[in-house]
Amino acid sequence: MPPLHLLLLPATCICLLAVASAQEQNKTTGTPGWYRDSERARTLSQLTEKEAAKFAATDLLDVRPVIIPTPENTVGANDYFMWPIATMVDDTMVVLYARSPCHWGPDSGNSGGMGGIRMVVTSSDGGKTWSKPVDVFEAGKWEKTPFRGFGGGLGTHDGIVYLALCQGVYRSKDKGRTWELVTDQPDFSRVPGVTWAPGMRITFDDEHGLTLWTTSGFSEDYEARAKRGQYGTHMVALYSPDFGKTWYHQSQPLPDGLRLSEVTAIQFEGQIAFFLRNGLKKTHFGQGYSASGWFPFQFACSDIGPVEIIDTPDIQFNPQTKRLEAGAPFRRGNGPGPKGRMKVNLYSMAVDELAAGSTNWRYDGTLIRYRERFGVSDGFNIVGSVIDTKRNRKVYHVWGGDCTGTAGIFQYTLSLDTRAVADYLKTFYQSP
Repeated sequence: MPPLHLLLLPATCICLLAVASAQEQNKTTGTPGWYRDSERARTLSQLTEKEAAKFAATDLLDVRPVIIPTPENTVGANDYFMWPIATMVDDTMVVLYARSPCHWGPDSGNSGGMGGIRMVVTSSDGGKTWSKPVDVFEAGKWEKTPFRGFGGGLGTHDGIVYLALCQGVYRSKDKGRTWELVTDQPDFSRVPGVTWAPGMRITFDDEHGLTLWTTSGFSEDYEARAKRGQYGTHMVALYSPDFGKTWYHQSQPLPDGLRLSEVTAIQFEGQIAFFLRNGLKKTHFGQGYSASGWFPFQFACSDIGPVEIIDTPDIQFNPQTKRLEAGAPFRRGNGPGPKGRMKVNLYSMAVDELAAGSTNWRYDGTLIRYRERFGVSDGFNIVGSVIDTKRNRKVYHVWGGDCTGTAGIFQYTLSLDTRAVADYLKTFYQSP
């Protein structure tokens, strides 16, 4: 007879625990349990059996699904889960993601009003098991907003999780289980014009309170923006000393060759650095830095590229190596490392080098290589990574699937020993 505590668990939890147990057992015996047991997760991951086994055979790396479009997780035609962004509060991982019928294609208008960036799942065991999805829109939406476009962000301050979307700024006082609008009538009277959607990582400091990083000066005609490169001409901070009720604005023009949509920031040791999606075509990823953690910033184009179309990258500060570490997605498979239709490469740079104006990032390996592209114009933006200090790990979340079909969210966990990870990745992927 099973132990009493298992009899008291719902069936879905028992299933998740069994998968997690199989995952741990197979660290030395072969492929992860989820890879063998879920055909849909296996297909969406695009990992070969040998590649999945390499993840399971080391303590340096790990991969497992977060949420897959199964019937219990899907609402209507919305079986495409994408754009995961994460934060941590104590020992709980909070992941925000979008659900949709697809990313691009004829079904994009079939969400039935239930699509968009709005869903949250949580895990308190390092990603072995996950909560049921929660829809933050159930807490309401703003009637008026200065934001346009696509994006959203997360951040944690004093045990409270803050979540920013075009539709509102929300907070959770119970580690992502329930949400509320900070206010249903925010004061944006001091914010001129419109800005792009909130960036992926919210920052906090004593002077400015809560800060959303974004951009302005773009074309409000989305098609014109995409075709003519009319992305944001200014870096923008919208900040709120009262944490979401009253908003202020500060901005800085960007140099030639750098135009922005989604903005990725990292705040560390009183400083702020950016690794940026450059909206121009056939160009390089952007970068930015401020030793004071506020304006003015020094901007430049990095040496990572050129690529035809840049997806949204990630930047993190590794407390073990004391280096800035970037995750750069290549939706056409460019860059060093193994060949593939799409991939994510890892890079790093010493903080003092970035502060001195260097644009030379060290290549640390290819974390993800997909043989198939999601579609003609789809990528897997690797945004909003988390440093799990308790487990000494860095955690990325990405999505995998088919642009016009289904997609699921996956978690890639890396040791903070970047050199050891880089050495392991050198011979990781098989030849195409």
